[in-house]
Parts: sequence; structure tokens; C-alpha cells
Amino acid sequence: MMRCSHSSMRRFKFITAPHDGGKTRWILEHCMGCRGFASVSVDAGKKEIFLMNLESGDKRPLMRRNDEGLYIVNEDAFLYANACIMSAAAGTVVLDECGWMECSGKGFYPSLEHLRDTPSLSALLSVRLDRLEWYLDFFGSGNVRIIRL
Repeated sequence: MMRCSHSSMRRFKFITAPHDGGKTRWILEHCMGCRGFASVSVDAGKKEIFLMNLESGDKRPLMRRNDEGLYIVNEDAFLYANACIMSAAAGTVVLDECGWMECSGKGFYPSLEHLRDTPSLSALLSVRLDRLEWYLDFFGSGNVRIIRL
């Protein structure tokens, strides 16, 4: 189990792997009870994805595939998660599936800004390898430790 407190080493840790490389599984195994969120699916085809609060275990619908196979995003889930994270003043926050939405200023982007701009916060973020460079630029590579799965 991860210690859910501020680390004096590196403020930001990135769990990175290719698509389906085990990032969410790693977070669920090591970070239950921590402040933050994971994106989980109840079916192998990932038709519906839920945002799970790691502290409480509560789940909210996040995305659902339509008939054409495209995801329809539930913006209310991101509003809820961002409000929870942006109320944090200190400690560690865990966010799973930081990806293209955040690189476009959507999804968890407000939370990422809060994490970056609040020195008393640290974070563990899961990031796909193909997005890693954007996150290194956003947070500053000197503040980052990369954990490759």
C-alpha cells in the first residue's frame, strides 16, 4: 500500500506503460485509501468506464461507448473529481489515466494545474508512454520520478 502523504523527494511520480500495460491495476493494488481517482471498467470491452474515488470506493459513470464505438464523456464526473482534488492543500493525490484530454486543457487539467502550483502537494499520476513528454514539460522534469511498468 502506498503511503498517502507528501514526499520530500520528488513531488510528482508518473506510473507509465503502454496501452493496457497495467497502470490502473498497479494503482488499485497500491493506492486504495489514498486521496484521488482511478478509471475502472466492469466489463472487458470497456463499454462503460467509471471514476472510482480511491478513498471511499464510490464510483461515478465517467464514459460510455456509443453505437459507433466512440466514448461519450460525463463532464459531471470530472467536475466532481476536480472539485475534490482542488480542495486539497497538502499531501499526495493519485490520478489514473492522465492522457490526451488533459493535454487539451480538459478532464483533470484544472487539478493538474492545482497540483503543479501548490508546493505542499505531491502526486502519483498514471500516464501513457506516448503522452509522457507533455507531462514532463507541464510539471518540469526536475520534479518528476518515472516508474515504468
